[in-house]
Amino acid sequence: MTRFPHDQFAKDFLESLLSPLGQVQTSLKISGEVREVDVYFIPDPKLSPVQELGILSKCAKSSVIFEPFRNSVKVPQIRACMSKLYDLHSYLLREAKRQSQPEPGDDVLPNLWILTPTLSAQILEGLGAELELDKWGEGVYLLSPTLKTGIIVIHQLPKTPTTLWVRLLGKGKVQERAIQEVAALPAEHPYRSNALDLLGNLKVILEARETIEPEEQELIMQLSPLYLEKLQAAEQIGEQRGEINGRQDFVLRLLNKRVGVVSADLLAKVMKLSLEQLENLYDAALDFTKVSDLTAWLDLNG
Repeated sequence: MTRFPHDQFAKDFLESLLSPLGQVQTSLKISGEVREVDVYFIPDPKLSPVQELGILSKCAKSSVIFEPFRNSVKVPQIRACMSKLYDLHSYLLREAKRQSQPEPGDDVLPNLWILTPTLSAQILEGLGAELELDKWGEGVYLLSPTLKTGIIVIHQLPKTPTTLWVRLLGKGKVQERAIQEVAALPAEHPYRSNALDLLGNLKVILEARETIEPEEQELIMQLSPLYLEKLQAAEQIGEQRGEINGRQDFVLRLLNKRVGVVSADLLAKVMKLSLEQLENLYDAALDFTKVSDLTAWLDLNG
């Protein structure tokens, strides 16, 4: 599915969310007939689940495969995903035997989560998929525990913060609303910036296509102001960085004249100063006569 931009966005997005919590591999090739697992995640046992990720964090409490679909998944695709899961199980069992390690128990072998925007009740019934409302809520269906497979029907998920990062992988109005919710998050939110960066990349890729679907055109229009926001923020950061670099040059030249050669340790402290601190240092350095004057100033103001 990697040849489609929406699918690549989904893999990149899941990787960006999960990589701080453990090992993530995308497009993992497994032996036998060449197949690729979209996203394979192994949690780091030393890290606690991140509550901000909501149901995604619950899915990723143990080793897991994520298979996201842009359009409603079909039965043959579900079977293919499950086949990849069991091929991976066989591979892990063979590797354990080859390395003379204990055979991994069923609770250690990865689970499979299929993410689909919609899915008919008929297909869900045919799969024997059932809701566990007390544990998961609406939109999350589980097959028999033996099959180690779950299906998240994104457009059935409640519009709550716990489902936001999965709803962002939906389509149409569901995805549009999720994008609005991400944009409304505080600027310092740990996942907002990465999400907007990846959405911006998706916008650029979609605009470069020869044929753009009407739904994609609407998505591009929605992403345009967010993309502009990111560009403006980057420009402001660049301007500030340039201003700091210029002030650093002035200060270092003045220090060289007033106190002579500055040690590497003192130089490193000067380079870490903010623009306001550099301005204050410049004014103070006009009265410096020796290196100890700089050291004393940095001890008080650095």
